[in-house]
Amino acid sequence: MFFGTELDLLIVCFIVVLGRIVDMSLATMRTVFTVKNKPQIAAPIGFIEAFFWFLIVKAALDYTIKNPVVDTILLAVAYSLGFALGTFLGGIISKKFVKSKIHVQIVLSSKNDEVIKELKEKGFGQTVITAKGAHKNTETYMVFVETDSNKLTELRSIINTMDEKAFVSVTESKSVYNGFFGGNARK
Repeated sequence: MFFGTELDLLIVCFIVVLGRIVDMSLATMRTVFTVKNKPQIAAPIGFIEAFFWFLIVKAALDYTIKNPVVDTILLAVAYSLGFALGTFLGGIISKKFVKSKIHVQIVLSSKNDEVIKELKEKGFGQTVITAKGAHKNTETYMVFVETDSNKLTELRSIINTMDEKAFVSVTESKSVYNGFFGGNARK
């Protein structure tokens, strides 16, 4: 059973882990918003992140100053664990809540009009080009789709179901304007 400084150390370690989870989740989201050129969102997140970091470091230093003979390796482990868990959680949160446009390039294994029809029925705007494979020298379709990142799973499911040999490349779009997006023509 813990008494005195040992219990205090565990409490401080718990506070450090929780604080770092919050701090690093915010740091990850701030970084994503910065990369997406949204400084008006990144700046307030950065303020809260720095505030949490300060409180965490203050708690750890206060404990260390009051208990100089205690080995603080547990504080270092707590700090590192919170950092890792916060980075992981921040990535999950960012993926769920930070939306982006993606560009999907699909090279079908054959000239399959059913895939094109299915994508259209599911609301995916697309540009279709007839292409010729370099290895087989047969005609096929190359399909370009711009969509929201949260619709990628649905799009992948359609492609995998209808043409499991299709070549698919996904990139994040920096900027998208005009065209057809999920039933809405943009001007």
